[in-house]
Amino acid sequence: MIQLLRSSTYQRMPWKNGLGVTDQIDLALSEIKSSQPYSWRLSSALVTASNPFSIFEGYHRLLSVVQGDGLVLNQRPLLPFQVCEFSGDDHTDCQLIGSAVRDLGLIFNPKTHQARMQFHSLPAMSETVLSLPEETQFFYLAKGRMRIADQTAAAQDCFKLTHETQVKIQNTESETLAYYQISLSPL
Repeated sequence: MIQLLRSSTYQRMPWKNGLGVTDQIDLALSEIKSSQPYSWRLSSALVTASNPFSIFEGYHRLLSVVQGDGLVLNQRPLLPFQVCEFSGDDHTDCQLIGSAVRDLGLIFNPKTHQARMQFHSLPAMSETVLSLPEETQFFYLAKGRMRIADQTAAAQDCFKLTHETQVKIQNTESETLAYYQISLSPL
């Protein structure tokens, strides 16, 4: 199944620490009784000031800077399109390198899921065909327009693919397409 998630329909919600807001792209509620309310959550936030990150005990986090100059997380730079992984248990201090940034983040329970986040680009007026393992895949657009199965997404939109074994991604524009592929596999 291929679903186009438009940025205009993302659920806006406050950060756990109350210091900002995030746009929740998608969420999988926990299927087992535990202290973890969900198995994973994909979201994007506009970070406008240096501040500490929220604590998410028992979770792991994947994070990337989609727009802006970058962040410094616990004295380690995170530049645009790089991906870092860290524990949600960590006390993480976030400093802006320049002006505000938009990030893309996945919070997941490592006891129930494996996850990957990778940045890709696709040259103007080209396409690629990917073989996919049977897992949940997201394709989040950082820049440009992406076409999958007769649907077109713009920057900050996201495709969600479930139970697809192959996908053809098309860039029909005259600029390079920049996107993230996020993969989630149940353990």
